[in-house]
Amino acid sequence: LFCPACPQPGINLDRSTGMATQPDDTPSWLFTRTLVMDGNFKAEHLHLVNPSDEVSLIDGLAFMVGDERYKSHLAVAQDCVQKSDCNNHHAVNQANASRQKLEATGIGGCACARHGCFVPHSMVDFQKGERQMNMDYALSQALNYNTDGISQAIMFYDINCQYNKFLKDRITSSMYLSIPIGMDIIPGIGLWHVHGHQDSCY
Repeated sequence: LFCPACPQPGINLDRSTGMATQPDDTPSWLFTRTLVMDGNFKAEHLHLVNPSDEVSLIDGLAFMVGDERYKSHLAVAQDCVQKSDCNNHHAVNQANASRQKLEATGIGGCACARHGCFVPHSMVDFQKGERQMNMDYALSQALNYNTDGISQAIMFYDINCQYNKFLKDRITSSMYLSIPIGMDIIPGIGLWHVHGHQDSCY
């Protein structure tokens, strides 16, 4: 289940009328998907003793992404080691922190920025910290979840000044990532984190 208050065509927006027919005096934010991205380094997972004994009950059908396609994306994605040219942000500079005994060093994903509801099928495991390749997949899944007809999305991320630099290039070059055609993504940094940035970040 996703946020019942956020715009969702076919659920709380009429598909038949189309987004282009909204009255001119209707605020655009009513038809804008607003997301916040973040990671959690406390949700660790040890390597399995007998991986073949593990059976997934709802692989990709709840909030975590489907395992097989996600691993295929990670296998071909370029691991871009990017040193922050902003301040010393943990999520950027610790992105390649690895722990030998852990299968997952944390999780990350996307949620509704207004009400905090996680977007289904957009939570990912981290293998070596909060890398761009992980969050790219989460964002792609979130932007494609029931957004048919929505032409604008606001995306908040605490390290957006670094993350957003080559986002479109990474998505264009990947067969596993996509943004809905015609959707405009507006990057932002949340109020909680923006004070740790430089003026040049925004």
